[in-house]
Amino acid sequence: MSKHKNLILLMGVAVAMMVMSCQSDDVDVPVPQTQIQDQGTGDSEDGIVARYKVNGNNISLTATGFHPSTFYSSTDTHNQLWSFFTGLIPKEHRPALREFMVFADDQDGTAAYVAPLSEIDLSRWEMGFNMAYVWTADRRINKSETGYTSIHEFAHILTLDDQQVDASGSACNTFHTGEGCSNENSYINAFYNNYWTDIFQEHQRIGDNDDAFYRFYDKYQDRFVTEYAATNPGEDIAESFTMFVIEDNQPTGNRIADQKVRFFYQFDELITLRNKIRSNIDFEFDLTGVVEARSQRFKFKGKQVF
Repeated sequence: MSKHKNLILLMGVAVAMMVMSCQSDDVDVPVPQTQIQDQGTGDSEDGIVARYKVNGNNISLTATGFHPSTFYSSTDTHNQLWSFFTGLIPKEHRPALREFMVFADDQDGTAAYVAPLSEIDLSRWEMGFNMAYVWTADRRINKSETGYTSIHEFAHILTLDDQQVDASGSACNTFHTGEGCSNENSYINAFYNNYWTDIFQEHQRIGDNDDAFYRFYDKYQDRFVTEYAATNPGEDIAESFTMFVIEDNQPTGNRIADQKVRFFYQFDELITLRNKIRSNIDFEFDLTGVVEARSQRFKFKGKQVF
């Protein structure tokens, strides 16, 4: 994946890797990214299986890439995933989503990502899913994992689009998200001011040191709903929003992690959005299993660089 588009990555799960390793010989499995070659429409992005243009609930194929798995290459498979996502996230809340991409590589720790289509225009975004972490061995959508991933990635667009962040800003009086200066009344600016100002400089000194990251997390773990949330404020607000949607009730504890989930309840529009998403959930969320599996994969892969 491009490292120069400010991609916002979400780790996959260890369970998916274990499932794939237990498949019988006659089941198609992902291959390393180096074996996936682009063909047909000339899209040269590594690992691509297909790219689609998004128009509301509809997608139209714009680019294809080679993959030896006929299952992963099938447009029917892509449409099943797209239908799952659109059935979960209401149409009226995703006008900024303009492109949908699928790739497949169980050696890549990225389960999904979102990115603005232009660094200077945060009104148009793409979303990509790694098929290796969407499907189970019996070719069913892993609804708990993919549901969690979908809400998390949507939360990035919700908190980083042009209504929330000014891409033209560089010298900020507010929190700089990486995409630009957050608006003073944006969700992420308030989130940063409430929960990150006292630890941000310490966090910045971590750099690429995995050991230092885990020491940081261990020191402040009562502040974060998951280990992945400690990656940066952007991942923190996305993870906290996901818990806000999925958990049945407001947490009552005094931990900062609990306060972060309660943060969203002060916004009537987010409560309405939460209720809409929850009304679309027609499966049982195995939240404990998802969080534990993501934690194990995060430790296995190490801290990602954003």
